[in-house]
Amino acid sequence: MRNVVAVSACRSPVGKIPGELNGIGEIPLLAKVFQEAVTRAGLPVQVEEALAGASFPIEKDNLCRKAILYAGLSEMISCTTISKTCASSDEALAIAWHKIRNGAANTILVGGIEKIGNSPYVLHFMKQNVKRMLKNQLPCMAEIENRIQDNDMAYMNEVLARKAGISRLAIDAHTYQGILKAETAYRNGCFAEETVPIPYTENGKTRYVIGDEFPQVVRSEREIYEAAPMFLKDGVLTRLNSAAIAECAVAMLLMEENTARTIGLQPLARIVSVLNTAVPNEERGSSMAKCAQTIMKQCGFDRFDVGLYSINDSFMVQSMMTVLEMGLDSDRVNVDGGNIGLGYPIGATGLRMCTSLLYEMQRRQVNLGLHAIGAGTNMAQAVVMQRDG
Repeated sequence: MRNVVAVSACRSPVGKIPGELNGIGEIPLLAKVFQEAVTRAGLPVQVEEALAGASFPIEKDNLCRKAILYAGLSEMISCTTISKTCASSDEALAIAWHKIRNGAANTILVGGIEKIGNSPYVLHFMKQNVKRMLKNQLPCMAEIENRIQDNDMAYMNEVLARKAGISRLAIDAHTYQGILKAETAYRNGCFAEETVPIPYTENGKTRYVIGDEFPQVVRSEREIYEAAPMFLKDGVLTRLNSAAIAECAVAMLLMEENTARTIGLQPLARIVSVLNTAVPNEERGSSMAKCAQTIMKQCGFDRFDVGLYSINDSFMVQSMMTVLEMGLDSDRVNVDGGNIGLGYPIGATGLRMCTSLLYEMQRRQVNLGLHAIGAGTNMAQAVVMQRDG
């Protein structure tokens, strides 16, 4: 089997809704990070294929293909758009990894995009829930317990918190730390290298979106503890301890290792392995932990060998359960904050997390990094990355 490496990775700023990215379409936004990923490779590379993940693409006619053409890249690049809820861009990465690993391609451009602010379908449901909350029309757990569907992730996490005995106080405390980490990382420039300024036109002038907008603006720890429940009257989830839906585009250029090194490219890291798993309904909440544990076992190392973990925290409950179940050192988990702090661009989230993890591994000279994310209805995906040295 051949080795797969990431030779470049970049992302747009993470934008709130509505925010600075609101007037930029999903095609030009994805095209911009595609262009940048190829440019950052530093040498001419022949991209054979492009795969992009999007949970709620507005463009129904193969968004990936349109972004590649908009970017001015080769018309000979075969393109596919993938939708797998929160793991859409992870699935794009997984497919690319398998293709290169098995010799079906040498160079594949992987992307992720979410432009929820331009999606009438998603905004309709977001507004409905906010209205119910403001009118104090939220149900209680007893009212909805027997009607929960597998894809009702908010209610699922309410159930999980009760099942695991995780209190609102504990969730809020972890939330505050996550937001502080993200804000500190941003102030220290930790996201600067991975972030691509995004141009847009306003009143005939070209302007740029240059930094993350942080949809979760918290002025004090007390504000988190006093936030009203968002989904249930007697619930533990609030708008502050659940990641805010956000917008982002991300791209990563993958190559077969010998091909990359032969033309003089220095990889950011080797993609050691990828894994997709699912668990039965009675084990819901354990999907990320089981996926991460399985991929570590397959790779021949344990939790102590991994220097940095990037664990999805779209709902802090699942992140906390994963850390507890795996027995992880919290100092190695989401060291630059997670999606609670930065925002949650659904289908682009996984690749955004992988990109940030790559750059943090470089800064800290960490050898092994592991990313895990849930994929809806008790599924999960994981990625293991390794640096030289």
